[in-house]
Amino acid sequence: MDSYPYLFAVPKVEIVDERGVAIVDKFYKAGSTIELKCVISQVPQLTSYVTWKHGQRMLNYDTSRGGIR
Repeated sequence: MDSYPYLFAVPKVEIVDERGVAIVDKFYKAGSTIELKCVISQVPQLTSYVTWKHGQRMLNYDTSRGGIR
């Protein structure tokens, strides 16, 4: 039986701040309003949407705020 290696394409996810700078470690004051963007690249197949979750709850990105407190 022949064995073949499995190749997986892993998307790259980068979280950037309001200036477009990648976030490694950043601290905010409690109650602050922040703007974070998730940039996804190296995706093997394009899709029209991405589902984001906070714990078990799906985030709503149709609002002016994502609904996380």
